[in-house]
Amino acid sequence: MATPLSTAGNPLTNKQDFNYLKNGRLNLCILRDYILQQLKRCMDQFHTEKSNIPRQFTKDKCVIVDDDIKTLLGHIQILNDIQASDVRIFKDRQHDTSDYKITLFIVRPKAVYMEIIANTIKDELSILKQRLKQVKGATVTKQYGIIFVPRRSRVCEEKLKEKGVRGDIIIDELNLDFLPIDQDLLTMEYNDCFKDLYEKNDTTTTYNMAQGLTTIQNLYGIIPNVYVKGDKAIACYNSMQRLQSEIPDKEKRVPPQIDNLILLDRSVDYLTPMLFPGTYEALIDELFGIKFNRIELPTSILSEDFCKTQKIDSSSEEKLMVRLLSSDALYSEIRYSNMVPVSGKMKERVENKKRLREEWEKKYKDTKTGELQGQKLVEMKEFVQKLRGDQSQTFSTHFELVYYIRQQAKQFLDKYVYNQFKLLFDASLQEAIRTIEEAIAYKENIFHILRYLSVMCFVLNGTLKQKEYDLIKKDIVQTYGLQYLVLIHSLEEVGLLYQQPSAQPTKNSETMFEKLKQDLNLLQMNVNMNEPEDIHYIWNQYAAISIRLIEKIVYGTTGTNNQALNDIMNLLPGKTLVDTQQVPMELKRQRHGSTTSLQSQNKFAINKPTTQMTPSTLQQSKLTMVVFIGGVTYGEIAALRFLSDISDNQNDFIIATTHFINGTTLIKSLVEIAQ
Repeated sequence: MATPLSTAGNPLTNKQDFNYLKNGRLNLCILRDYILQQLKRCMDQFHTEKSNIPRQFTKDKCVIVDDDIKTLLGHIQILNDIQASDVRIFKDRQHDTSDYKITLFIVRPKAVYMEIIANTIKDELSILKQRLKQVKGATVTKQYGIIFVPRRSRVCEEKLKEKGVRGDIIIDELNLDFLPIDQDLLTMEYNDCFKDLYEKNDTTTTYNMAQGLTTIQNLYGIIPNVYVKGDKAIACYNSMQRLQSEIPDKEKRVPPQIDNLILLDRSVDYLTPMLFPGTYEALIDELFGIKFNRIELPTSILSEDFCKTQKIDSSSEEKLMVRLLSSDALYSEIRYSNMVPVSGKMKERVENKKRLREEWEKKYKDTKTGELQGQKLVEMKEFVQKLRGDQSQTFSTHFELVYYIRQQAKQFLDKYVYNQFKLLFDASLQEAIRTIEEAIAYKENIFHILRYLSVMCFVLNGTLKQKEYDLIKKDIVQTYGLQYLVLIHSLEEVGLLYQQPSAQPTKNSETMFEKLKQDLNLLQMNVNMNEPEDIHYIWNQYAAISIRLIEKIVYGTTGTNNQALNDIMNLLPGKTLVDTQQVPMELKRQRHGSTTSLQSQNKFAINKPTTQMTPSTLQQSKLTMVVFIGGVTYGEIAALRFLSDISDNQNDFIIATTHFINGTTLIKSLVEIAQ
């Protein structure tokens, strides 16, 4: 919902209604309540009655929390359950908390944090001992605690031992894995995980996601049918299976509410994030970055009329916060629409607003109070309601956003989109090289250039030679600076830039992209943006590889098409796995006899051997959880919701991800210089 703007600060203190989380196929309020219970369990260890506070302390509890964790807890509004006298942001140099009986740190398990915490504890204990020297027999009763999110770390505990403070600290963990963002959307908000996953090959993220999926299955039942694509996805599923095997069958008490689980590795489809989308919400993320359904707007982009109406100081450097939630009717109407019809819809509303004002002037301007009786008064009230609806702050805010996006489109987006589709439809190596050389010569946005180069490497893989690629790389470094050589190296390491030609080229000398383009119907020349029939409209003329794979899995293939799907899977990076998870018989019976949270019964033959299960088995699926490891774009979210809508409620999706990305944020996450 696009709510009234407010000056940037802490928007999380505003009370929010979470009933909308109950409206989807899964009641995600159950997940929120679970997180709340976990937090209360942790807090119970650090509770003290104010009447029992020793004289050496003046306050009971100070909580020092990592900034991003505070944002996570604030989003689901459970910060108040910490019940602390003071809540502070974790910093390199902490403020003195020696006046508090309890000091509690809620942080990510990072070794560098342990040094800061250890030094803080040593300094405070020294201060407290000095205070108590004059009191005979007095001892320090200060209590310290660390709650690691999402898991406690042996490395961190060893670091505390080295510093000599481990014995002074109570340690626990808060399993804050998946957070509900919308009624069909979960995120872990691991914004730095892409570099860890694909460049450092760190398995922490995949293990934490496996833990999160285990929690989901504890709350909503075992997911019987599993389809996995990509090496990181395979690692995650293997970890999840090990965790599931440790849970006794007698503790598995919830009938299955999710039919299928699809785990997708981001490396399976690097192309989609690099392309600029065409839908309203996805472009908002490209330009402003959506965080927990909120964006921050610089006042400099707002019109004078808007600032005057909303009493905003346009000269201020402060940013304004806008909330974007599905409960807002206007936002829900246009968020997944292509910008072409969005502009038309906003224009219609402006004209309607003007018409209503003229009609008001004509009918009621000279009406006296004494004349407002009976039917005329009723008509006037109805008219005022219509007028207020079109004068809402929500409309004004979205009008400003749409206008700004159109401005940006004219300045650079339209040109980039034109170049990217010229490359996708008719890949010409020499023309692509000229396009990128021209962009470098004009010193255009480096991240847009790198996105185009990534698309170029993917589309022309097998055609683009090492020598030509090296010349482009040299040109970028000479123009933008040597520091970007590190970034380019990182992009090469994760596979976003230059891939060696395949050792086994496809028939008729087709590139991999040409085969995918044909087999998955990735491109369409003429797209109806106003009444779309397929997902091409989301990226203007392109359909995401990731979504096409999900379509094949969920809606099924038969006969020779199964082999065609296998051929496609073999073209894409990473291993493929199709499996089933065993569901206790009594839970299957309960589910078949229950209608709670389900629209239909599970028809799958769960006990079939893994080798007999094919994507066609999933054709009858009703609820599928799609998990993106390495990030998901808002375009892909829009595409899955579009598929759910056009299937007449026969197939619904729950989307889970490590974090939200677009091409620029994905590239920036790889190196500090990009920040």
